[in-house]
Amino acid sequence: MMLKHFLGSLVILGGLLGCAQEPKMPPAVADAKASGIARFNAYTQYFPEATLITQPHATGHVGNFFFTHWKDGGSAALDLDAKGNFSVSWQGGGYNYVGGPGWHFGDKNRVIGYRFNQDSGASYITLYGWGYDKSMPATDPAHLVEYYILQRWTYDPSQDGIYGKTFVSNGIEYSTYRSIRKVKPSINGPTTFYQYWSKPSAQQELGKDHKIIFADHVKAWADTGWILPDMNNFDASDDPTYQVLAVEVFNPQKNGTASGQVWDETPR
Repeated sequence: MMLKHFLGSLVILGGLLGCAQEPKMPPAVADAKASGIARFNAYTQYFPEATLITQPHATGHVGNFFFTHWKDGGSAALDLDAKGNFSVSWQGGGYNYVGGPGWHFGDKNRVIGYRFNQDSGASYITLYGWGYDKSMPATDPAHLVEYYILQRWTYDPSQDGIYGKTFVSNGIEYSTYRSIRKVKPSINGPTTFYQYWSKPSAQQELGKDHKIIFADHVKAWADTGWILPDMNNFDASDDPTYQVLAVEVFNPQKNGTASGQVWDETPR
């Protein structure tokens, strides 16, 4: 009889421990998973606390923050916690890496707050995301747009782009450019698509809080006919139309690190 009670207690205890191991996802994350984000092969599980991402391609949530992490070789890692603190570390080599925290969808009215504490020479530190319209012909580069709002850089993208206009947002002067990528990797497999760029007249300082008013950039691009397709869908084959504060490095000459924090500063 004592053995029976003991075994029964183990079953109950095991059930309780099993329940404790299931983290409760924030409503926004649960809604995203219910809506279909989990269908992407690269989507990892939900992490309630800090985690280190090292796979070649992974997306997921840490707390309320979505992350993307992609590389075509080499060695790079993303360390992220539930408060938006993150660090990207990379080793020198001939490869491309992009990753960082943010949201699994873009929002033209979002205001992004951030601070970078360290930058060892990333190619870009940028607000980065995608828009996609599956109803448009894939032969039209405008059906898929990869956008960058640069904050710091060691490579100048304007040398390959068509100039659009110059404007001021949050006291910062930006110039816009558009370039085209022909049959290159994207959130919808290899295809041809546009890239939109906003480049400030000066690089943003480390160790200070900054703000990106995304609507100003959407309007500036639209002023020259560069329209962003839908930024809130799971229609692409490989990833959702995310919006993140990203670190990108390509063919880094040496090891490096970039670290900081991102948050949502949209007026409520």
